[in-house]
Amino acid sequence: MALTIEVTKVSVSEQMDKLWNITLNLKCTEDTVEVINQNFSVRYRPGQDAEAKVKKMLAEMQEAIDDYKGEQQIFDAIALDTAVTWLQSNLEG
Repeated sequence: MALTIEVTKVSVSEQMDKLWNITLNLKCTEDTVEVINQNFSVRYRPGQDAEAKVKKMLAEMQEAIDDYKGEQQIFDAIALDTAVTWLQSNLEG
């Protein structure tokens, strides 16, 4: 299934004089189940292009999505199911 992706503004907070943090949230759902809910921040100084700074978050957000997809490929693999079944059959109580 495809992920549903939602990016929202969380906050802008002053870290020190003339230095701010812009925080956005990445939320991904798959079949109505939330699978990613992570905040990403970038430093911003007045006078910088806020849009350009925020667009730099793309790589970090995409990495989080790619990591999830990689995890799911392993989790859903038939080989993992087979190994778990083998363990279940070979353990003694």
